[in-house]
Amino acid sequence: MDWQQLIIIGNGFDLQCGLRSTFGDFFQSRFAVIADIPDCKRGTWDAIVQDTDLTLWDFILEANIDSLWCDIEGVIGRWVLSAGTPDSDAPPPFSKAVKFFKDCPFTDGAFVLVNGIRENEQDDESHMYGNMARYAWTLHPEIADDGYDYDSFMAFLRQELLKLEHAFGEYLAHEVETNESYAEKCKTFYQAIERDGKKSGDDYYSSTSVLSFNYTDLIEQFFDGGEDGAFVNIHGKLGGEIIFGIDGKDCMDNPNAVSFTKTFRLMRRGGSRTDKLIRTANSSNLQDATDVIKFYGHSLGKADYSYFQSIFDGVDLYESKTVLVFYYPYDDVDESKNEEWRNGLANSINDLLVDYGATLDNKDHGKNLMHKLLLEGRLILRGVQID
Repeated sequence: MDWQQLIIIGNGFDLQCGLRSTFGDFFQSRFAVIADIPDCKRGTWDAIVQDTDLTLWDFILEANIDSLWCDIEGVIGRWVLSAGTPDSDAPPPFSKAVKFFKDCPFTDGAFVLVNGIRENEQDDESHMYGNMARYAWTLHPEIADDGYDYDSFMAFLRQELLKLEHAFGEYLAHEVETNESYAEKCKTFYQAIERDGKKSGDDYYSSTSVLSFNYTDLIEQFFDGGEDGAFVNIHGKLGGEIIFGIDGKDCMDNPNAVSFTKTFRLMRRGGSRTDKLIRTANSSNLQDATDVIKFYGHSLGKADYSYFQSIFDGVDLYESKTVLVFYYPYDDVDESKNEEWRNGLANSINDLLVDYGATLDNKDHGKNLMHKLLLEGRLILRGVQID
């Protein structure tokens, strides 16, 4: 009998293995550099451009407007999708930035400062736009002659996103290299998930595939998927191009947003060999579908929703026998922590399955999808322990 599992891994896996891999960890020192900028003089900003790897997105994220500072993909969406919003009494950030770049060229000289910040930049938003303009004019002095428009700013955002991705890749590679315990924890933790409930013996031909949303690829050293297995870092991996982006759902016909979607950028990169990630169901034999899909450390958020929809469609989640197992880090001492993890995970699962259920042609099936999975023992939450 053939038996196949798909393991989906997110950043929570690396965090559980002791890696400082969050965007918050990455930005901490970068935001400190921005906070310590002493003045608005050209010499100061020339040094920032030449001596640091800061990007335009750092200044956007550092402002912490709407408390989205560590949500890179959410901020990308907020700025890029606002580009097509008509001007109004409350213009969107994209329009505001273009206007600010036009109206506030970088002029050296004496400024009226209040607490070290220019008098006309006392709120977070205006200070952010001021920093963005000073960075842009320093990096691209040709703005003075060429002017600035929507297309120029959109191209600038794309260029700066590539720089930010490269900087994060270098940061993460350094964290992996200097973390002495990461490799062993990674091996132990992955094998605990991979072996949990796995069919074995002479009666079974088992295979495993891994879909990793992380940029680290150390797990691949311990991966043995069999002839039919595959290991895919869907958004790139260290040593190559890595991708930050927004979900392509409802965006692929938006000319402003399409080049910032993960879907478009994956296509430009040539795509990934994902054909072995799952075994699809067919109407004549639903038993052909992947037997188990395991999740660990992924937020299940909207940024990657398109992937989950494609996977659930592929296995015909409603009609097949595919089991979903969602893991959380288990604490054998503090049950309150376990309860907190279970509650948070349950809410994320609910949101995911409600969104997916809404896409089913049979709306009644969509409404009772979670109930059906539970009734058939195909929706499981399970703690996994690691020292």
